[in-house]
Amino acid sequence: MAQDELQEAISTQAKTQQASAEVQERINELDDDTREMLNEYRETMAQVTDLEAYNQQLGRLVVTQKVEIADFERQFQEIETTKRQILPLIIRMLEVLDEFVSIDMPFLPRERSLRVAELGKLMARPDVLTSEKYRRVSEAYQIELDYGHTIEGYEGEIDVDGEIRTVAFLRYGRLGLYYMTLDGLEIGHWDKVQDSWITLDDDYRYSLDRAMRIARKQLPPDLTRLPIPAPEDRT
Repeated sequence: MAQDELQEAISTQAKTQQASAEVQERINELDDDTREMLNEYRETMAQVTDLEAYNQQLGRLVVTQKVEIADFERQFQEIETTKRQILPLIIRMLEVLDEFVSIDMPFLPRERSLRVAELGKLMARPDVLTSEKYRRVSEAYQIELDYGHTIEGYEGEIDVDGEIRTVAFLRYGRLGLYYMTLDGLEIGHWDKVQDSWITLDDDYRYSLDRAMRIARKQLPPDLTRLPIPAPEDRT
């Protein structure tokens, strides 16, 4: 009897140990699953954190781009407004230049008139940038300005008393404009007051001839004696 009880107790203990082992194994498996799930959770949270940081960075970038686009649009509108304001000014500059050429001393009339006419055509071309139009008109102004600081000798035609003549011209800045017929028999100058050509005395023939040679660089620079027209009375 006692032996049976002992055997039963041993059997029960064995079953208990086996059950405990199975429970422990299950616990271990649960621990492994829990750790794996925890690791996955941590990895997922890390990815979420990275994604949130990326989204925040992307959001800041979008805001910055919106600001830059708005600034660009503002600058573009300002440029368009400025272009609309500048173009009438350029056209007015050209009109003033045209008026000036028409009332100035009549030197290089074809060349100067053609320059103004070509600029007028340029103003009407929509394919030419406003900046280029301004540059070309400013360039024409500079050319006219330079005429006042240089001397020049060239051949051209004049109308004297209804007769067209080919003569040699001398432009002395904008102080004086002189001519000599190709045979050297007649000399004259432009009278700003009378707005016409006036013949000069033969006393100036030698000086005018020397001045023309100097202008053509056939003689070294030197002083010459030529009449300077009286300034215009603008009162």
